[in-house]
Amino acid sequence: MIGPRFLTPDPKSAGQADLGAEPGPSPARPSLLGRGFAWIGRLAVGGPIATTAAVVLVVLPLCAILFQSALPGLFGVPPSLRLSGAGFGAMAADPYALQSGLDSLLLGLATAVLATALGALVAWLLTVSDLPARRLYAGAVWAVFLAPTFLIGQGWSLLLGPGGLAGTFAGGALLSPVGVMIVLSLKLFPFATFTVQSGLEGLGDEVIQAGRISGARSGTVWRRLLIPLLVPALTAGGLIVFAEVLSDFGVAATLAQSANFPLTTYAIYTALESFPTNFSEAAAMSVMLVALVMLVQIGQRRAVGRRGFATRWGGHKPLAPRLLGRFRHLAGVGLGLLFVLALGVPAVATLWSSISIHVGAGFNLSNLTTAFYQAAINVPYGMSAFALSLVLAAVAASLTLMLGVLQSFSWRRSSGALGRVVDVILTTSIAVPGIVLGAGYIFLWNQPWLAAIGLGLYGTTVLLVLGYIATGLPYAVRLASGAMAQLPEGQISAARMGGASTRTVLGRIVVPQLAPTWLRIWLLVFAGAVFELPMSMLLYPPGQPTAAVAILHQFHSMQIGTGAALTVLATLGLGAVVLVLSGLLARLTRSVHLDQSLGGRL
Repeated sequence: MIGPRFLTPDPKSAGQADLGAEPGPSPARPSLLGRGFAWIGRLAVGGPIATTAAVVLVVLPLCAILFQSALPGLFGVPPSLRLSGAGFGAMAADPYALQSGLDSLLLGLATAVLATALGALVAWLLTVSDLPARRLYAGAVWAVFLAPTFLIGQGWSLLLGPGGLAGTFAGGALLSPVGVMIVLSLKLFPFATFTVQSGLEGLGDEVIQAGRISGARSGTVWRRLLIPLLVPALTAGGLIVFAEVLSDFGVAATLAQSANFPLTTYAIYTALESFPTNFSEAAAMSVMLVALVMLVQIGQRRAVGRRGFATRWGGHKPLAPRLLGRFRHLAGVGLGLLFVLALGVPAVATLWSSISIHVGAGFNLSNLTTAFYQAAINVPYGMSAFALSLVLAAVAASLTLMLGVLQSFSWRRSSGALGRVVDVILTTSIAVPGIVLGAGYIFLWNQPWLAAIGLGLYGTTVLLVLGYIATGLPYAVRLASGAMAQLPEGQISAARMGGASTRTVLGRIVVPQLAPTWLRIWLLVFAGAVFELPMSMLLYPPGQPTAAVAILHQFHSMQIGTGAALTVLATLGLGAVVLVLSGLLARLTRSVHLDQSLGGRL
């Protein structure tokens, strides 16, 4: 997934208060020795912690993949430094690997076009039209965005597969590459919606007025003026969707497998799970996948970067809402149908599979049962797997939040080469598919000599938690840094001038105002880790599957009803946890706003 770079604060912005400075008036310029100790202190606060975490969690696994592809004997016993292209040769000679690579490329291109078109339409309706219930639809966009892809893919597999609700009349047409493309487009269009919404908000109404004064009609203004100015947003949305398709493992392991449509991410998993394990070919496919994403990203930057798209001038006015007239309610119904297809259909298919004895027998009381829910509760690695996922996700979210906060403090206090290195590492890691990063963890940590020195993390929940942290850290750092950049400088400076200590500033000003954002970050990482699939499939310890692994195992074992019931129970359980924590977040936010209001009155 692509993180919000715009949330990264400018460390060189003027007027940022030093949270660790001594209280009182501004001191005299410190000596060289004093500045040296201060630099060491700043470095010790957050810099090396976040940098070390980024190197260990992201850089070393990626280097392990690269070395494994070119030096297949590097991690052997004894190790060998002989260069070899055996992995790439095996990939070139493997029809399954070649077909999966071609399928992924074509699927990514087709999905990028369709999802970007859908996302642009939704963004226009939500941003510059008088569509009814826009807040409700905006929330639905976020619901689609946050839904795990493997649950969406599995729901459609239940609907379209043999014996499914629609398998008899629609399964043949939709259980195909075209169906996979449509499902991925329905899942990924929010990425394009977010980017195009930002582009539309940047356009000024004066642009349309200038076109109208020149005699252009509304359609001409959009075709010749506004759409060209939206090229960066449209291109960025398409690129994000393309990268997400190449990186996706959830649909690749569910709907695409049911459609006999091999994709690269699942081919990498197959190579790692084969016996004997084909490490070199898996590494070669991983390198190819990452290189393809990077090349497309570079091409997009060059193509867009050579043109000017400035749209903000003095007196900028937002686009005035466009009246839909008699099509207003029709557009609302159409948009509602889009969300029904994106979320409602797979959810209903999963729910029906969990309560019906025979899915295709129709709705009658004799066909209903609760046996699958009893089996989901009693089956080994059922609800216990969900409980384990909650614990691991909570630990990972807490550690990720801690690292993100430390890095945000470090960026606020100082800037330099260290901060830029961390930024580059975290930005690069966003484009790395989870299955590739998980493969890197296997190459790096499955080493006998690490166990000999007490670092035998492979096959433990510790390594799985580290994988969860690696996937959530880029977003946590950016969100925490964005919130840190918005702290009111006047309050901090006034507190320092009034003699407040660092502890008082942190406890009375910083923490109360940032706590709601920190809780949102924790919730985001936690919810994502509970149903995380690619890392979990590769790194879960024997006999300790996570919720996603246990659910997929039930489906692959043809225990369809039990798998569907486990999906429903786990989803409801996660929803209940998030609902409780969201209520706490709302109370915390109201408390902060009340304190700020009272402080302003006093």
